[in-house]
Amino acid sequence: MKLIRIHCHTDVEEKVTAYSLEYHPDILAIYQELGIIDLDEEETIHYEDMRRLNKIQRLKKNCGVNTIGATIIVDLLDQIENLQDEIERLRKKVGD
Repeated sequence: MKLIRIHCHTDVEEKVTAYSLEYHPDILAIYQELGIIDLDEEETIHYEDMRRLNKIQRLKKNCGVNTIGATIIVDLLDQIENLQDEIERLRKKVGD
């Protein structure tokens, strides 16, 4: 299986209101308490946290992984992606 990475770039720090998400507020409160997401005073969540939450929910639903396990998987996948980006950057630097 080949994985395809799609990068979204923005100059503006994007936030989404918690009420526009399809998650129950109690679930969001639990995720905030666990440190998975960060809701601010206006009940908004950063776009990156929303992406992370969606990945966690997909792992739970499609793979039967519990919340903590899904969080660990998402963290590891993010680290792998960062390392792959660093390797690519170093390859370009060596090629110059």
